[in-house]
Amino acid sequence: MNWNHVRLIFIRELKDQLRDRRTMFTICVLPLLLYPFMGLMMLQLAQVKRQPQLSIAVVGESEWLQVSGAAKDLSGLESGSSITSADGVRWMKPKDQWGIGNEVHAVLRSEQNRAGASGGEPSEAKGRTATGVVSQIERGKIENWLRKAQADVILFVSDEDSESSLDGATANDNPGNDAASARGSAKEPIVLVLSNQSVEKSRLAILKLQEYIGRWQDGWVRNRLHSVRVDEQVWSAPKIEHVDIASTGQKQALVWSKILPFILLVWALTGAFYPAIDLCAGEKERGTLETLLSSPATRREIVWGKLLTVMCFSVSTALLNLTSMFVTTTFVFKQFADAAPASTLGALGPISPGLIVWLVILVLPMSAMFSALALAVASLARSSKEGQYYLMPLMLVGFPLVILPMMPGMVLSTGTSIVPVTGPILLSRAFMDGEYSTAIAYLPSVICVTVLCCLLAIRWAVKQFENESVLFSDTEKLTMKGWLKRLWLQRADYPSAAESVLCGLSILVALFFGRLAMGSNELSWIPIAKSTIVIQVGLMLGPTLIMAIMLTRSLKSSLRLKLPQPEDVLYCAMLAVCLHPTYVWFAGIVSREYPLGEETTQTLQHFDTILSSVPLWSVLLILAVLPALCEELVFRGFVFSGLLESKGVLRAVIGSAVLFGLSHGILQQSICATVTGLLLGWLAFRTGGMICTFVFHVIHNGLSMSIAVFSASRLPVPSSLDGLVDTQSGAWTYSPYWSQVSIALAIAILFWISIRPRKSELNGSALVVDSCPAAFPGTTIS
Repeated sequence: MNWNHVRLIFIRELKDQLRDRRTMFTICVLPLLLYPFMGLMMLQLAQVKRQPQLSIAVVGESEWLQVSGAAKDLSGLESGSSITSADGVRWMKPKDQWGIGNEVHAVLRSEQNRAGASGGEPSEAKGRTATGVVSQIERGKIENWLRKAQADVILFVSDEDSESSLDGATANDNPGNDAASARGSAKEPIVLVLSNQSVEKSRLAILKLQEYIGRWQDGWVRNRLHSVRVDEQVWSAPKIEHVDIASTGQKQALVWSKILPFILLVWALTGAFYPAIDLCAGEKERGTLETLLSSPATRREIVWGKLLTVMCFSVSTALLNLTSMFVTTTFVFKQFADAAPASTLGALGPISPGLIVWLVILVLPMSAMFSALALAVASLARSSKEGQYYLMPLMLVGFPLVILPMMPGMVLSTGTSIVPVTGPILLSRAFMDGEYSTAIAYLPSVICVTVLCCLLAIRWAVKQFENESVLFSDTEKLTMKGWLKRLWLQRADYPSAAESVLCGLSILVALFFGRLAMGSNELSWIPIAKSTIVIQVGLMLGPTLIMAIMLTRSLKSSLRLKLPQPEDVLYCAMLAVCLHPTYVWFAGIVSREYPLGEETTQTLQHFDTILSSVPLWSVLLILAVLPALCEELVFRGFVFSGLLESKGVLRAVIGSAVLFGLSHGILQQSICATVTGLLLGWLAFRTGGMICTFVFHVIHNGLSMSIAVFSASRLPVPSSLDGLVDTQSGAWTYSPYWSQVSIALAIAILFWISIRPRKSELNGSALVVDSCPAAFPGTTIS
């Protein structure tokens, strides 16, 4: 590759973008205006009283108000009056109580009568009725009471054995007992809180009332203990003091370390996409793309030049936003320097300069990956308007990976470090939080995954520019009838890449809804067998066969049903046996890094128990042979043949493996299936069809099911398997000796398959033999 050509293209594209006033405004001017404007709005809003006036109406009389200490907090509150407490809550005691007491006691009496008629104990009836009284009052009546009281919440209190109406009762009408008699009383009060929490003020009033009720309940219990001469310390819990060694700055940095990566990566993606649209779809509209493609620069050099341009704008957008945020927060939070640490503003504080360094390091690789993805996606657009439609799907795909680090309990580990985007964010957060030893330990895995993702994204962008049908796509507008007609007339022996991806995505959607519809808490063999048949045949193989018949001319070619060489079948069968111990070891690592929930673990254990109670041949037929056949026809057949179009070997191997992994319902199974799918894709490429991968898949599933059944049945290991299989607490495991020997044998078989001449398939042409010892997986076939 001629880097001088790359430099010339980079300078050309950079100058063109710098002349675009809209781009310069979005990249440079908007961040400088946006965050100061937001800071100005924060300063203005901070001067507005945010806490509304909360109103709580107290209805009824009870000794509970006197004994609990509520009367002290509400001193001066009499019938028809109102007071305002120190925290701004307005307490009211309306004169007219609108039949609230009569309504509540009517419900109580009906419940007591119903309990007595059924032979229940009176004490049990009282305990039941007190809790369910509110749910039996009509909703319209409670709304009417709240409206008449002009209150956000009504606190109703009464003694449970009171039979008289409380309507019109006042403090003077119901003289309270003295403290001594109140403490000696054994009455159980009724305390009801009536509210409408669809209203914001009602929710706030409930939270405020809970603080008071909690304090009053403590006073009620202490007085009850005192009345029976029990020491109050029985109720008093030991005082717990919390000692936090983290400084305010460290806690503020922790908050910013969760917020800033999300904001920056969103801006980095946005800053990359719009220049990419202009450099691809914009040039198509202006007619300048043909001039560039006719230059001496190769397609790869053109992509690199455009990529560096897009990356410059992506990094600039993120860094300018970061600088503007830093300056704005530094000045704004000086105005809130005295804010309480527990408050929102006190918890944020200004951005620490130390965070800026780690955020800059995070932005660079992420901008490179986002720029390559944006360039590849933008090349699909035929116009700038169409290109903007592709932004939202790209952001939706990336958002879960950006939001995942913000989830509670998400920390840097082996499992999270290999997740694209998520790993770099958690790594930068570990550096921000001062966890240097942890960050350095996982730094190599994060770097490797990030570099690999960047290279794959760049390779995809190069492939897009090398595809003439992408750069110069037909802009003819077709009706649905015309499109279907052309689709039928232009069928080939193999599906297109878009058709194969559409097939895979359609199957994933069908599996999602199908599994939800067939979900059941009761597990038995017949429902398991039926659901497996429906999923494999109805939701996976059925749609694939329909698309293969409708979209291709040859079912044999589109499903890759070509007969392999007999020795290839033998090698794949041997490889499945030799690699199974390694698969079990890898599955154990995945389970430790991504542990299953307790409920899922119990379900899987029950599943193994069910399998041990049915004949082994039926388990192997339904759970080993059938899934292997259907999944191989789908993923190493139709999907693989479409993705292999135009010699996209790497695309076919990775794409079919990812779709194959996502088709499994459990995360741990998806990870293991994706890794296994990469091997199966390579075998499908080397052997020229899906027959060998089907044999591998059947043996692999059969070994897994057999070990699970034998372990659940607590069967002893036959003497013929001594040295190969051990038992640990009844479970069958591979012996260390066989595990080591099997790895050596597997490596030898893989090497032999890789150097064997393979049958290559070219769309629309006869089979030819490639005698070149191709290495996995990107060798071009001549």
